[in-house]
Amino acid sequence: MCSKGCHLSRNESTGARNLCRSGVERPTGPEIPIVANSYSRWSLSSDLFFDHLACRRADSPWGVAGSTRNEFRAPTAWIRPRVRAKITSDFARTLRVAALVGYSFVAASLQTLTAAPVTTLAFSPDGAVLVSNGDRRIDIRSPKDAVIQRHVACDFPKITTLAFAPHGRVLAVGGGEPGVRGDVILLSWPEGKMLHRLTHHTDLVTSVAFDAEGKRLGVASSDHTARIWQFKEKTEPAIAFAVTGHAGPVLSIAFSPSGQSIVTASADRSLKVWASDDGHLLRSFSHHTEAIHALAFRPRAANDATPATCASASDDRSVRVWQPEIGRMVRIVRQHEGPAFALAWSTDGSALFSAGKEGIIRRIDGASDVIQTSWRAHDDWIYALALSSDGATLASGDWKGKVRLHDLRNLDTHPPDTETRKP
Repeated sequence: MCSKGCHLSRNESTGARNLCRSGVERPTGPEIPIVANSYSRWSLSSDLFFDHLACRRADSPWGVAGSTRNEFRAPTAWIRPRVRAKITSDFARTLRVAALVGYSFVAASLQTLTAAPVTTLAFSPDGAVLVSNGDRRIDIRSPKDAVIQRHVACDFPKITTLAFAPHGRVLAVGGGEPGVRGDVILLSWPEGKMLHRLTHHTDLVTSVAFDAEGKRLGVASSDHTARIWQFKEKTEPAIAFAVTGHAGPVLSIAFSPSGQSIVTASADRSLKVWASDDGHLLRSFSHHTEAIHALAFRPRAANDATPATCASASDDRSVRVWQPEIGRMVRIVRQHEGPAFALAWSTDGSALFSAGKEGIIRRIDGASDVIQTSWRAHDDWIYALALSSDGATLASGDWKGKVRLHDLRNLDTHPPDTETRKP
């Protein structure tokens, strides 16, 4: 996935280069409109991808402000001279592009979807519901079979992130319009009525997170910044501070269990650790070699005095484990064969689950780099993972809009899928 959220990767065999890299400005000038019937993804050869609207985080530089679910505009600055394309369509459902990218001649086809890609999932703290993003709506699902029970309307062109406050009475919904604005709405739960709207970002909101006490809300954005809000249910939230310093979109944000620090991850390949009292930078890590999509702190007991542990997932096909408050990288889990997009810890911290482009969920030992088991959960890219509060159920969501539930009880003896593999 590129720094702006499209899955456009390097073709090493032919020397083709990424057309979208961290820090690249969106080109200006004439545009070529391309119209499709539904959510669409371009697939160029076998390993050069462009994912529009289905992209997990922000818009691509290929896209422009105001693009809708039915229209994609490619600035001609990207089409000429580096890419010379001839576009044909078959009843607006199939599009084929002959393109010369660098030294690689590849063919592209347009795929269509009937459902919004599931890019975020969250179980309510009481375990009563599972929520996911939809097409300008929030889907409320059964925690037993993931069947949609009802919807809550949301006017965001793109919903990217969901998070419940620890007490379960508020749901934060983040998203916006790529390249134009990034918003967060706070909904009362389970009523689904809007309490507050936060509108200070100039690009898509990519991640939201509450601290352990539910008194602060962290908001990350593609505008390269993150903001921390003081949060109270009955009063208007107030900005505590903003953090700046990333050279690319901020794709994930998380509070440490103690609440003493905040970690952000970015498309600029860095993790940054900030003091939670005033937002000053404590340290920065640059070990990942590609964009970082997800962060997850390991749960720990209230009397646990060991340094907080945080995991990160990246396009570089690795999951890394850190102790960010003391500046230590603990280990690297390298056995992934594709970019990793999502993470979730077991409730006792004994295992870490990862998923991504391969459609495979892996259970990683919480104390080592050993992959204890893995199974093919989807036939497409997995963008989201969420664990139920009782630790018994793992939910996963993919690009096709499918949500699946995985029973983690007796995982070794009763695998979720016949394609389970053990190293």
